[in-house]
Amino acid sequence: MEYEVDTYNLEYVENEDKYYISFKDSVGNNCRIEIEKEIFDVYMTSRKAYTKIKNETSRYLEHSELTDISLYNRSFEKLKNVEEFIVGKVTDEELYKIIKSIREPHNKRLEMYVFNNMTVEEIALKEDKTIRAIRYSLEEGKKEILKKLKSF
Repeated sequence: MEYEVDTYNLEYVENEDKYYISFKDSVGNNCRIEIEKEIFDVYMTSRKAYTKIKNETSRYLEHSELTDISLYNRSFEKLKNVEEFIVGKVTDEELYKIIKSIREPHNKRLEMYVFNNMTVEEIALKEDKTIRAIRYSLEEGKKEILKKLKSF
């Protein structure tokens, strides 16, 4: 029969020159059994090998698998995207005025995107342009807005 034991302790008692294993059984009773030195040595050797493998994994392998996303998620202060920055800085009225003051066609596209809640695809269909062109225009418009906000 085989039993799974969650926690156990090995100990060596010098004055008795004996080796013991201590654990709680499935009912919760504390058990302490004397074992031979060879069993103790095998456990300690395997434990050291396990600790070495565990340390190598945490020190080297984990770091080699870090992606930009996982690094971003670990970062101390999360970066805000442009929309969050703008929303935090200005009211709707101020934003509307700023959008109206930037170059065409960026202003019209940003107005549809921000105030009419249109997707990039919807704007592209409405203006008969490519999605890539609309995304580029929105990014350029956002850059212009950020420049204007810096002058505030």
